[in-house]
Amino acid sequence: MKKAIPAIALFCITMLFLNSCGTGKNSFAVCRMVPPDAKVEPANCFVQLNDGTVQYYTTLKLVTGVLTTPHLLADNRIVINAKDIKAYQDGKRYAVSSNSLKTTKNSYVAVEALPGFAVRLAQGKLNVYQRKFYNGSNAVDEYFLQTGNDGEIIAYSTKAMKELLKDNPKALDYYNSKVKVSPKSKKLIATAAIYNTGELLSKN
Repeated sequence: MKKAIPAIALFCITMLFLNSCGTGKNSFAVCRMVPPDAKVEPANCFVQLNDGTVQYYTTLKLVTGVLTTPHLLADNRIVINAKDIKAYQDGKRYAVSSNSLKTTKNSYVAVEALPGFAVRLAQGKLNVYQRKFYNGSNAVDEYFLQTGNDGEIIAYSTKAMKELLKDNPKALDYYNSKVKVSPKSKKLIATAAIYNTGELLSKN
């Protein structure tokens, strides 16, 4: 009997652990959690909560529509609201909340991302973000810049861009060039590519 008690205790602990990994809406994230600074493959889907914790999912989809508050749907069953997260990646794009942007403007447009969220277009030493903003008559694009992953995400301006590029003459020369690229995002992405890799992307 005494020998059976440790075995029963071990069995109960094992079942408790398996149950915690197999139930609950956050179970998938808990079982697959990795350190926040770990490299994440582009196909992975995750959300970063306001407290900084990261939860991973198999699928993550933006849901919009008439009489529907825009939200994310994880694994086809878990509803995630914009107010609860600071960033997410849906397998196609990485987006950050307006709370992470250094701007006084609010955006309620949900086209490629949750309302107010900015989508990252270029990643590296220089990050470029884009979000849709309603100017009173149309949805227009606005851009943001960030140095590295920890820098402030500031509103784009010619002055701000030149200040960030001042230590990279090659990227600055391209940005100042008269090369006509449309839309503006393509030239920003190309400039960031030169800054980040030293080379112009083949597809711009």
